[in-house]
Amino acid sequence: MSDYRLYWGDIHNHNELGYAQGSLERSYDIARSHLDFYAFTPHGQYADGGVPDGYPVVNDNWERIQRAAAKNNTPGIFTCFLGYEWHSSAWGHVHVIQVEDGQHQHFAPTLADLQAHFRGAEAILVPHHTAYVNGVDWELFDESLSPLVEIFSEHGCSERDIGLHPMLGHSGGPGGHQFTAQHGLALGKRFGFTAGTDNHDGYPGGYGLGITGVWATANDRESIFEALRSRRTVACSGDRVEVEFHCGASPMGSVVSAADAREITYSVRGWDFIKQIELVRDNVPVHVQIPDYTTSQGVGSSAFYQNSETPSTGSGDRRYRLRFEWGWGPMKGYQVYDWEGELEVSGGRIEQLVPCFTSDPFDEERRKVANLSGETACSWKSHTSRGGVFTTRNGSTANSANDALCVEIVGDERTRLTLHMRCESHKSLLATSSDFPISTHGGSKELTVTVGDLLRGRQGHRLDDFPTWVVAHRAVPESLYTMRGSHSLDGIDALNANGEDSFYYLRVTQENGQMAWSSPIWVSGRVSG
Repeated sequence: MSDYRLYWGDIHNHNELGYAQGSLERSYDIARSHLDFYAFTPHGQYADGGVPDGYPVVNDNWERIQRAAAKNNTPGIFTCFLGYEWHSSAWGHVHVIQVEDGQHQHFAPTLADLQAHFRGAEAILVPHHTAYVNGVDWELFDESLSPLVEIFSEHGCSERDIGLHPMLGHSGGPGGHQFTAQHGLALGKRFGFTAGTDNHDGYPGGYGLGITGVWATANDRESIFEALRSRRTVACSGDRVEVEFHCGASPMGSVVSAADAREITYSVRGWDFIKQIELVRDNVPVHVQIPDYTTSQGVGSSAFYQNSETPSTGSGDRRYRLRFEWGWGPMKGYQVYDWEGELEVSGGRIEQLVPCFTSDPFDEERRKVANLSGETACSWKSHTSRGGVFTTRNGSTANSANDALCVEIVGDERTRLTLHMRCESHKSLLATSSDFPISTHGGSKELTVTVGDLLRGRQGHRLDDFPTWVVAHRAVPESLYTMRGSHSLDGIDALNANGEDSFYYLRVTQENGQMAWSSPIWVSGRVSG
């Protein structure tokens, strides 16, 4: 995709202007700190519930919401869209994303009315958490208005009714297969995939709650929206897995004539060891690729599995992706820990820095931030609480209480990494006996390791006698976080057994459980469209 760049954002997020928490200004601060694009989507209307004329807190602040989207939109740097959420018991929930400023909410009594209002407008309607019972009405689904469906959020995964990340997060129940994305695709609906936090702590892009990548020509409204409408999207659960997916020269989201369908190709770059890549055709994996540990560059069996004290030096610089994680705390502890950290690199350089900050614990004033200082150093601040995940306004039952930072390092096994961590505790979310002995105390840790050390395995270190830890995870060589592959098609045989259209998409799973999905490509016996 030489003409495109991958941008990351969240187009489904809530704060106190709606039934969530956190100020509007805080949401934009957080989004700007680590995302390329963002849409705040306040709960606008419950069409067949108790607020058919809109939630008063949103109605009263709609002009303020409009101004915030316009003011924060900075073409080329940070793209903002005006949005809101429309929901119902009968037709499911959708969030509306609009291109133009100054638009009004439309209080539609039915889904058909909502669709009629936006038909022909510069807007898209994105169904979300569809796997819940009545989470989507596939009969009324209109792909011209809804080119995308959100398949992952804090609610869980709506792709299918098996696999990781089940729908356990909220009160919507376990869901049913007839409302999954796979069922909609099997019905012949054409849509791409997104993931969004649906976060109720006002924390856009909270790690592990869903994030969307788009392949666009520029970071501005027109380009990002064109990519969304064209379905050039990657849905990720947490880690920003870079996925390219083509049929010939046609990218994800395309409809390809069967006569032109010769080969599916893909490229994946993760932030952990790739466990497997599945090419899914008509909801069934037809091609599965796993990494080859025996020939992986820079991590042969002796270096990877044994405790050799002297790693091999290799030849020349290589790329590695590393993850540093911090948090923990006592069982049933609600103490909040304030963290500061720095990483210094000697004998190598930092190519990328990606924060993996969770949305908890909620704090209106503090910000979690990470900064790159040239090619050899970075720093960060964050706050964690083991008990914070149980006092959240979010619904996820499996979210981590820890924060982390991912870095891509260019160097070799002798590249030295010096980590400085400091942690202090000043307050507790709830007064518990576990928190009393550590209130107003702190700990620190300075750790120096080489890439070679981390190729042999992760290292966990306690901060003095404080009940918090920092972990330098096992280093991932490029050969194990990057995979490429292809699958041959044979023209008309690319169609299904009935000679009808087939669809293909990529499902990526990392060893840490984080996942990614490419939008589908359709192979059609009809003219491409």
